Amino acid sequence: MLKIANFDIVTGEVPTEISLAINISNCPYKCLGCHSDYLWKDVGEELNEIKLTNLIESNKGITCVCFMGGDQDISTLLNLLKFVKSKGLKTCLYTGGNKNFIGFDEVIHYLDYIKLGQFIKSKGGLEIKGTNQRFYKVNQINNYDFELIDWTYKFQR
Repeated sequence: MLKIANFDIVTGEVPTEISLAINISNCPYKCLGCHSDYLWKDVGEELNEIKLTNLIESNKGITCVCFMGGDQDISTLLNLLKFVKSKGLKTCLYTGGNKNFIGFDEVIHYLDYIKLGQFIKSKGGLEIKGTNQRFYKVNQINNYDFELIDWTYKFQR
């Protein structure tokens, strides 16, 4: 089960998109120095298609749904990604994992964007040159193949 701690409408998490950013609790990564360490706890209400429909319908004008976490329950995340795509919206996942996290090969085919990498305080976030985190636009080539286009530079000045 995935739980929503809170959400916001943002323009800075996914370049070129107006995103419904959903903060998912019970983060498995617990990065030291995390600015959202309240998400380490198992808090909030269940995120399901009904809750997601209400959020989408009450926030007209969004172009993307950005899941800030969620890879601790790949089955639920996968279903929600498919649901968002069926609504004609783009999808994004922010994860502290890398390309080897369990479920990557499944969810990548339902993503338009993905942020990979744990937050390491000494390396900074996406806005810092030299960060270990990467933000990718996902180009779906066919049902099996995709390419990751590095867009991390779009966060850096």
